[in-house]
Amino acid sequence: MLLKIDLHVHTDRSPDGCSSIGEIAEAAKRKGLDGVAITDHDLILGESDALKLSCELGTLVIPGVELSTPEGHLIVLNPKREFGGLPLRAVAESARQDGSILIIPHPMDPLSHGIGFSEASSLILYSPLIEALNASTLNRYNSRAKDFALRNSLPMVAGSDAHLADAVGDAFTVVDSPSCDMASVLSSISIGKTAPSGGRTSAATAAKTVCTRLIRRIRG
Repeated sequence: MLLKIDLHVHTDRSPDGCSSIGEIAEAAKRKGLDGVAITDHDLILGESDALKLSCELGTLVIPGVELSTPEGHLIVLNPKREFGGLPLRAVAESARQDGSILIIPHPMDPLSHGIGFSEASSLILYSPLIEALNASTLNRYNSRAKDFALRNSLPMVAGSDAHLADAVGDAFTVVDSPSCDMASVLSSISIGKTAPSGGRTSAATAAKTVCTRLIRRIRG
């Protein structure tokens, strides 16, 4: 079956996130998604918590984290450990040893801590997936990411990079999986049975995100 899953979503656990996991799950269901990956900044959502949330919220919640390494950002799905400020390649090696999944988010976007061409090339041996469509990234940077993936025969994914529930599902990944349980979906993603879909977040939603974030900071 073909499942629609947003593989890059932030909750209000992230310093710059604005929506609760409940609000995100409701938005995902409203938009016809089958699930979301929670990739808060440097805050791991583990497998057991993700399974519990999946049952409580009635939609698939995939465990993950978006790590801030010295070289830029890296997403790890189904993380098995804390990474404690490790450099990029040490994170990649540790995650792959654990059987986790690596996604290079917005790799060619210097405005969003993308790791860039050289560092992305250094990770090819770890079999990462490339976020070729990020709903918060400019088209030219998404195009460069897609070109990089195609030139290196790497599987592609998409994510909204939502920090507000309204943006969830603006970009998403179509995952070809035998069923919608976590193990099956993660297995399908790990072998690259994925395709990016969707588009960019609207200017109105981006502006709402900024305003909501400001209000949250003012209120403390």
